[in-house]
Amino acid sequence: MSLISLSPRGLWPVCLLTALLPVTTASAQGARSCPGPQAATGAEEAYPEGLAAAARPQQVGQPATDIHGIDAGGAGINLARFKGKVILLDVSAMWCAFCKQDAGPIQYLYQTYGPKGLAVLTCLTEDVNGAAVGQSGLQQWSSTYHLTLPVMNDASGTWNGVAESVYVQATGGFPTLVLIDKAFNVQYLRGGLVMPEVTAMIEKLLAQ
Repeated sequence: MSLISLSPRGLWPVCLLTALLPVTTASAQGARSCPGPQAATGAEEAYPEGLAAAARPQQVGQPATDIHGIDAGGAGINLARFKGKVILLDVSAMWCAFCKQDAGPIQYLYQTYGPKGLAVLTCLTEDVNGAAVGQSGLQQWSSTYHLTLPVMNDASGTWNGVAESVYVQATGGFPTLVLIDKAFNVQYLRGGLVMPEVTAMIEKLLAQ
């Protein structure tokens, strides 16, 4: 028995949950195609080094790639401002069923480990129609799932924007969960929230 969430761009299985088999790899979350960039206004200013230079698939053990955008209040925000802390980055899409299911558990991780030094950030790259997320979408997501953690968009856009090209393409689907150590290096990267893995890695990184 399988449950599939389809991208609003077409009949592409993006988030896949197979009830009879354990999810052991990122590919089990569903592969995704990225036809071409859909850069948002202001992308060049947010990424002065150029989008092509910024958008290389992320690897574990390598420095994390920065993401720039706005938060639900409309203020500028970027991933690197949390450098020096352990960071849990959740890259999600508003149309993704599993992203919706994981919003509550991610808030729980924020409430549980935030006081211990964990920074948690959700980056929404696509709205329910597959378009770039604006401030109203960020506010809606935060309100719907009662989030107090920071929620941001990606100024570089959707399909081939930095968050999707770097992080989502590395795992194959939404949501993509990333754990970054205090030196801003990626130590964990996979598609889908696996709570025992994530909590164990959070505790390990916080203890370092």
